[in-house]
Amino acid sequence: MGIVMTRFLSTAVAAALALTGTTAQAASPSAQATGTARIYKPLTIQKTQDLDFGTIVLAGASFTGEIVRVNTSGPVTCGSGGGNLTCGGAPTPAKFHLVGSNNAAVTVTSPSFNLTGPSTLVVTPTSTTQTVNLGAAGLTTGIDVLLGGSITLASTTPDGVYTGTWTVTADYQ
Repeated sequence: MGIVMTRFLSTAVAAALALTGTTAQAASPSAQATGTARIYKPLTIQKTQDLDFGTIVLAGASFTGEIVRVNTSGPVTCGSGGGNLTCGGAPTPAKFHLVGSNNAAVTVTSPSFNLTGPSTLVVTPTSTTQTVNLGAAGLTTGIDVLLGGSITLASTTPDGVYTGTWTVTADYQ
């Protein structure tokens, strides 16, 4: 029995050494990655025109939910047309000038903000996020981005002058 046991242990030790002595082969990659870097010139945004709702006269005796909207193109929308509001003056959308790297895509973000005065009016932008392309002359002449907004009025809205600050940002995509 001693010879069989010795042979068995010798065979087992040799097998164990064979397993631990074998090194694994490195696998060749099946695909290779490339590196990319996008280099941009500084992006600037400058307000060149304020958002102006013009002059609004509350003409109806009792109403709620009348919306005045300054569009980015075309005339102002003055309520539902039921005679509760009269709009005048020179309403204008806000205008922001962007300058940056040629042909770069830029995201312009314009969150809601408040106009304060005798009360508070929430301004809802016509577009909260939009993507624009600076075009071939992005670095020299840049582009203009127009942003409009809307406010909701009621017959109980206090009269007076309302103002607020609109923080609009622009970032490369």
